[in-house]
Amino acid sequence: MAAMSNYLENNLTDFLLRAQAFTPPAAVHVGLIVATRGYSNSIRSTAVSVGDTVIPATPNGRLYRVTTAGTTGASEPTYPTTDGGTVTDGTAVWTEHTPSLDANANVTEVSGGAYARVSLTRSLANWSGTQSAGSTVASSGTGGASSNNGAVTFPAPTANWGLVFGLGVWDAATVGNLWLWGALTTPKTVNNADPAPSFAAAALTITFA
Repeated sequence: MAAMSNYLENNLTDFLLRAQAFTPPAAVHVGLIVATRGYSNSIRSTAVSVGDTVIPATPNGRLYRVTTAGTTGASEPTYPTTDGGTVTDGTAVWTEHTPSLDANANVTEVSGGAYARVSLTRSLANWSGTQSAGSTVASSGTGGASSNNGAVTFPAPTANWGLVFGLGVWDAATVGNLWLWGALTTPKTVNNADPAPSFAAAALTITFA
């Protein structure tokens, strides 16, 4: 995962340094974040609305959000790779969106088509220690990384889910507070009747550094 949300950062700060209560839930819940308009090259000369999101035809690990509605140009623009950078595309403006993926209001999650978050109990069995993938004892490593010890498998889609840009970790099975998010190494379009999306053991790495 690429980043902690403001919610988690604030709660950890208050818990660790300011003696404030913070009680995590029994389980964490993994969900899928989508680019609502898919790949940028697929919406040329197309009307877009504020809040629409895309990724470039050549993914760069960043998500872009429409901040000025308009009609896209005939050719894909050169997207900025700086946090919060902007680019004009025809009469529309895209803003690099990843710094804003720290609050539920700024995240578009898959919905419908049998989609549900995958819940994982917080345990030594489900998440590896920092010393090695697959370990089930207390952490003793130096890199701050943990990963899933078993496959994380979502329901089989019964409708098109769209282009999955990344993952989020929430503190509830629905709604709740976003804790962590990260971009997929390779974005994936998930359509109706595709096999159930699944991440193999050790495929989801969370690093605290």
